[in-house]
Amino acid sequence: MENGIQNGLPTNHDRDAGGAVNGSASFVSQASSSNQPNGVPGDQPLGAATGKDMVVNGAPGEVGRASPSSRMNDLPDEIQHITTGYVPLGLLISRLAQRTHNQLQAKILELAKMQVPAPALNGNSAHSGGPPDDMTPENVAKKKTLLDFIQDMHSRWTKALVIAAWSRKASTVSKLIDLMHYFNMQRKAYADGFDYMINIKRDLAFARLPNPDLHTALQVLSTGDSSWLPDFGYIEPPPLSAEEQLKWIDELNTLLSLRLNLEDHDKIPHQFRDYTIDSGRVTFTVEGEFEVDLTIADEDFEKQFWFLDFRFSFSPAPAELTETLRMFLEVRVNEALEKEGLQGCFNFLHEFVLTHKITEYVRQAHELARAGWVDTLKIERLNRSMAIQYWTNRYPPESPKSWFLIGVHSGKKPGAVADPRSASRLMIRCFRDGKEVKYTDLAIDDATVSTETLLKQVIARHIEYMLSTIHGKLQSKGRFLRREAALSLEVSRDEPVESALKMQLGHSDYVTVRVAPTTGFFAMSPQRMPMYQLEARLNSQPKDPTEEGLTALEGVRFYHTREEINRRGRSMGWGAVPNKPPVRIEELKPVLRTKEPFQLLWFKRRGWPANWFLMVSLSLAGDTWWLIEVSKTAVASRITNHARLPLSSGTPEFTDTFFANLTIFSAAMISQVTDVKTLYQRHVKYAMTDSMNYSLPPNMRLPAVWMCLSDVLGERNPAGARKVASWTTDYVQIVFRGIAKPSRANAIARSTKDTPGTSENDTKDNRLTIIADARFKVADRSKFSLLKGNVEQDVAFNSRLGVFALRLKAELGQTMLDDLASRIQAIERLVDCVDAIRRSNTDIKCETITLAQVVFTYSDAIGRTASSTAEANIKRWKASLDLRADRIKMSLEKGNPHLRALDSFNNLLNSDLGFTKVPQYLGFTLPVLKALDHIEDSWQDLETMEQGRVEIFHGHLDWFTIRYAVPALAKGPPRRFHISVKLRDRRGTLWWHVARNEPGSNANPDDNLKAALAKVWSKEGKTWQSLGDGASCEANDNVITLLQDVDEAMRQFVLQPPSPSVSKQPPTKPLPKANQQPTSKVNNQKMMHGQANKPRQPQQDVKNLVVLDD
Repeated sequence: MENGIQNGLPTNHDRDAGGAVNGSASFVSQASSSNQPNGVPGDQPLGAATGKDMVVNGAPGEVGRASPSSRMNDLPDEIQHITTGYVPLGLLISRLAQRTHNQLQAKILELAKMQVPAPALNGNSAHSGGPPDDMTPENVAKKKTLLDFIQDMHSRWTKALVIAAWSRKASTVSKLIDLMHYFNMQRKAYADGFDYMINIKRDLAFARLPNPDLHTALQVLSTGDSSWLPDFGYIEPPPLSAEEQLKWIDELNTLLSLRLNLEDHDKIPHQFRDYTIDSGRVTFTVEGEFEVDLTIADEDFEKQFWFLDFRFSFSPAPAELTETLRMFLEVRVNEALEKEGLQGCFNFLHEFVLTHKITEYVRQAHELARAGWVDTLKIERLNRSMAIQYWTNRYPPESPKSWFLIGVHSGKKPGAVADPRSASRLMIRCFRDGKEVKYTDLAIDDATVSTETLLKQVIARHIEYMLSTIHGKLQSKGRFLRREAALSLEVSRDEPVESALKMQLGHSDYVTVRVAPTTGFFAMSPQRMPMYQLEARLNSQPKDPTEEGLTALEGVRFYHTREEINRRGRSMGWGAVPNKPPVRIEELKPVLRTKEPFQLLWFKRRGWPANWFLMVSLSLAGDTWWLIEVSKTAVASRITNHARLPLSSGTPEFTDTFFANLTIFSAAMISQVTDVKTLYQRHVKYAMTDSMNYSLPPNMRLPAVWMCLSDVLGERNPAGARKVASWTTDYVQIVFRGIAKPSRANAIARSTKDTPGTSENDTKDNRLTIIADARFKVADRSKFSLLKGNVEQDVAFNSRLGVFALRLKAELGQTMLDDLASRIQAIERLVDCVDAIRRSNTDIKCETITLAQVVFTYSDAIGRTASSTAEANIKRWKASLDLRADRIKMSLEKGNPHLRALDSFNNLLNSDLGFTKVPQYLGFTLPVLKALDHIEDSWQDLETMEQGRVEIFHGHLDWFTIRYAVPALAKGPPRRFHISVKLRDRRGTLWWHVARNEPGSNANPDDNLKAALAKVWSKEGKTWQSLGDGASCEANDNVITLLQDVDEAMRQFVLQPPSPSVSKQPPTKPLPKANQQPTSKVNNQKMMHGQANKPRQPQQDVKNLVVLDD
C-alpha cells in the first residue's frame, strides 16, 4: 500500500479514550495554572500558588485585578504575576527519585547479564601474588558502566540541590520574572504598533486611484478614436466560416487519430485504451474514475498534448469543476504531459481521483456519524487512507474492537516485475475483534462511492460470521442432525438487517435472531420476557458472543417449553413441580448418559402417586421424556425406577390431544414398570413383545407383557399353580387398554376391592385407575362349551378361539398381578364346576355362570337308570355356588333334602376334588336323604308320646348313621340302636350297604331287633340283595324302599310289648364326638337362614371319601 495503508500502520482505535494531556491527569498540578493577576500573598513560595483560573499546559487566562490589600512584591496592578510553566519542587524530586530507582533496577539487571571470568566471580585468583583487584577487561567494563551511571545520577541530583537552593529566594526571583515579563510585553506592544502602521501605509498604495484623463475620454467618446493613443500593429486574423471551422476540426481529428494509432500507440497507457476522438479532441475514459479531454496544438507529433477538460465518472461527484480546480488541473496536467506524456497524465489524474474518493468516503462517514449512526462510529483520517470503527458501544473499552481501513494500494507485488497494466487502486482491510480477516468477495465499487454501502457490506459479513458460527455449532448437535427440529440461516451480503438465524422452539413456534447493524446488539423475536432477559445477557458479553449464543438460544427454548407445558397442560391436569427437583443432578447423570449440557423440567399429573414424576430433559443432543420413580430416604432421594417414554422424534405439539395421549401413555408406562418390577421381585418369568395397541395414539408404542401363569399363582397357591396347567396354557398376555378418570374411578372403587398402598398425598378420589386386558388360551375348549359370550362384565370367553379375556383394574402405581391371580383362581373354580356339569350324565342344568356365582338345578330323577320307574311329577332343586371368597360356598333353597349334608358338600367343594364329584354325590345321596327325611317325619308322633326318637348322623357324604333311641326296659338306661348306611364300590358299581352297626366289638348282637331286621333283609319281592346281617342295593331309588322297610321294622319293634326271652343288650359305648350332634332337616333349614352370620365350620377330613371315577 502506498502513501496510506501500510503493513502495521497504527491507528487510534486501540487507544484509551478520555486520557489526560501528556498521558496522565495526575501530574497536572497547581503550578500549571495560568498567569494570575498580581495579588498573590507575598509570603507564598514560588510554585505553590493556587487559584481557580489554573489552565492545563499554560493556556493564558484572563488577567484579573487584585485588590490593593493583596498585591504581591509591591508591584502595580498592571504587572501580571507569572505562574505558567512552574513545577512544584516536590513533584520534581519525586519524579527524579522514581527515575533513579527504575534506572538502578535496570542497571543491576544489565550488570548481572555481563559475563566475568570465574576466578573474579568467586573472589579467588589462581596466583596468590597477583594484584589485589581483578583487572580483567570484563570486570573493568562492568565497573566503568556502574561508575558512569553513578556520575549521571550525581549530576542530576546536584542540579536538584541547586534548584532547591534557589527555591529559598522564590519571592525575589518571582518579582524579577514578573518585571521581565512586563518589559517584554511593552516592547512587543511597541513593535506591533509600529508594524501595524507600516502595513496600513503599504496597503493604501493599492487603494489610490489615478486622476481621470478627461481629454482622451471626450475624444474617444465623440469620434471613436484618438490619434495620440499608441498602436501596437496587431493584424487581426480573418474570421473563420462554418465550413472552415468544420474542416479545421476534421483535420485536427485526423491528426489525433494518426498520432494515437501510428506514433503513440505504444505509449498509450493500458488504462487509456478506451478513448474517442471528436470535435478536435481525444477523450480518454477510465471506467469508474474520470474522463479527460486532450488536444494538440501542433502537427509535430513530438509535441505534447494539451489539457482541455476533466470530468469525474463516478458518483457522487461534482458535475462541474470550479475555476480554481480547473486552473490547478490544467497546470498540473499540462506539466505531466510535458514531462511524462500520457502515462504521467494518467498517473496524476488517477492518484488525484483516488484521493478524492477517499475524501468523499470520509465526508459521507461523518454524515453517517451525525445521522443514523450516532455514537456507533469512530472515523479517523490517516493521510491517504481512512479508518472506520463500528459498534463502538458494543463492547467495553478494554475489549477488542472491529474496524476497517480504506486506502490506496500500489498494485505492486513484492519480488515481482512491475506490470505496466497494474495501477494503484483502492483497497479495504477488515479487522474483526482485533484480528484481520480476508474477505475475497468484498470489493470497492469504482463507479459508486458510498460509505454506507461499504459499511453495510462489512457489517453484513461480520453478522454473517456471528450467525453462521452459531448455526454451525447448532447444526453439529444431535437434535438438528436427526432433524428433530428446524434450523435455518438467511444471509444477505448487502443488507445486514435481513440476515437472520431461525430456530424452532415448539411445534409451530420459532425464534428469530438478528443483529442490529448500527449497534451490533442481538435482537430476538418475538419479544417475550425470557427472551428479553437472555437477549440482554447475550449483549452484555465482553468477548465474542457466539460462544454464549448456543446457551442463550437453548435457554429461550427451555423457558418456552416450560411455559407452553404449564399453560396448556394445566387444564389437562398437568403441572410443574413447585419446589426444588425431587433428586439431585448427580443422580440423573447415569440415567441421561449425555455429555451435552441439559436442562430439566419436572412435571406431575393429577392422580399420580407421590413418588412418580415426569421429567423432560432438554438438550442439544436431543429431547428425552422420562418417567422417574423416586424413593425418599433419611439422607437423600434416590431413583428406584426410570423409563424413557418412546415418543416419536420431533417437537411435539402441546395440544389437549397431546396431553390426553401423554396421560394415557405415561399411566400405561407406570403400570407396566410397576408390574415388571413386581414380576422381577416375585421371580416370575416374563417377556415383552411388540404388538399393535389401538388404545394408544398412533405415534406411541407399548409392548405387551407375557408372563408365566403358574409362577403368578405359585406364590399364593402352589397346588393351584400345578393344577392350572391342566386346563390352560402357561402364558398370559397383558395389554394396556386405557385409564379411568377419577370420577369413574370412584364408582369402580365402590364395586371392587380396595387396593392397598394408596399414597398419603393422593386420595382415592383423585387417583387414576389403570385398565388392562389379560388374555390366555384354554387347553381344551370342550370343557367350556357351557360358557357363552361374557361370563361377567369384565370376563369374556371366545368359544371359537378358546380364549379368555379379563378386564383388570388397578390404581396407578399398584400392581394388577394380585387381581389377575384372584381372577385366575376364580376361573379355575369355574372351570371345575362347568366341566363337572358338562361331563355329568345326570339331570343337572346350569342357570347362571359367572366368576362370582354358579347357579344350577337338578331334579328328583337324578341318578336313575333306564329301568327305573319315572315319577309322575319331577321336581327340580336349585343350588348356587358362591365363588367370591377364598372358600367356595354352596347355598340351597328351603326344603332341599341336601340341606342335611350341606357342610359336607362345602368341604368337598374346597378339597382337591373340587366340584368334580359334586354332581355324582348329589345324585347318589338324594334318595338316601329323601328316605332319611321320611324317617324323621314318621317318628314325630312317637317322639311326641316319648315312645322313642330317631337321630341321623353323617360323617361323610358316603356314610350315614341312623340312631334310634327307645325307652328302657325295667327301669334301665335308654336303649339305642344304630343302622349304618354306607356307599361302597362293588365290581365297578356303587351300592348302598345298609346294616346294623352297634358300637363295640359286637356290631350286630343277637336280640329281638336282629330277628326283626332279618325279615327285612330276606323279604320276598325285594329290590335289594340280602347280605345276612344287612342288605345292599344299587345307588338309586331302591334305597328309599329299603330304608323305609328298615324304619318300619324299627317302629314295630319299638311298639311291640317286651319279650322275656329277649337277651340283654350289651351296654352301649359313647358315640364319637363327630357324631354327638345329629343332623336333621329342620335344623339345616334354620341354618340356611342364619348361616351368613355364623362363623365358618372347620374343614372336615375328606380322606375317607369314595373317589368316583369319571
